[in-house]
Amino acid sequence: MPPSPSDLSAKGRQTRLAIEQAARKLFAERGFHGTTLGDITSAAGRSPAAFYRYFADKEDLLADLADSFLHEVVTPSGLSVPLPESPDDEAFFTAVVTGYWTMFTQNIGIMIAVAQLAATQPRFAALQNGFRRFGIDIVAASVRRAQDQGFAGDLDPEHTAAAIALLFENFTTVFAGDTGASIGITMSDDDAIGTLSRIWKKTLYGH
Repeated sequence: MPPSPSDLSAKGRQTRLAIEQAARKLFAERGFHGTTLGDITSAAGRSPAAFYRYFADKEDLLADLADSFLHEVVTPSGLSVPLPESPDDEAFFTAVVTGYWTMFTQNIGIMIAVAQLAATQPRFAALQNGFRRFGIDIVAASVRRAQDQGFAGDLDPEHTAAAIALLFENFTTVFAGDTGASIGITMSDDDAIGTLSRIWKKTLYGH
């Protein structure tokens, strides 16, 4: 079994980090299936033998990257998200969507690769569901806040949150992944963030 990061020497941590950084960049540029193990080790300036000291295979590397992203970046960020102060609190929606969009786009290769493998591999399905649960929990909390303020009384928080979170996921996969042009639609990051923010706010407050 490959050693955990905490068991590595300084040189070992440097080698592992170089492999991870190379993979993250290549997955974003070429996709998971378009990136070979040789591509990763070449870009990292390391040998295949060095790769296998830290990872069992390319999928093991992806799982490690995705798990780290989920537990070190995504989950902690959710703990600090506030809730809308009022029906006019546009800043809340814009700030949360901007954070989501930025996290997704900066890790687009990981997110898309996990989605591709989740269809057939349970460990990636579990990671994908972890990302989804993060979004659902935040949106559900915002629905409950709106209900406390006298709005959205006819909405089921969990059902509404699932619908909005999955809409965000698919929308972001297409447009952050630069495939929107293939369906004849292009938009800037600001336009995408504004669109998602308005949909979320209007769902809760009707305006």
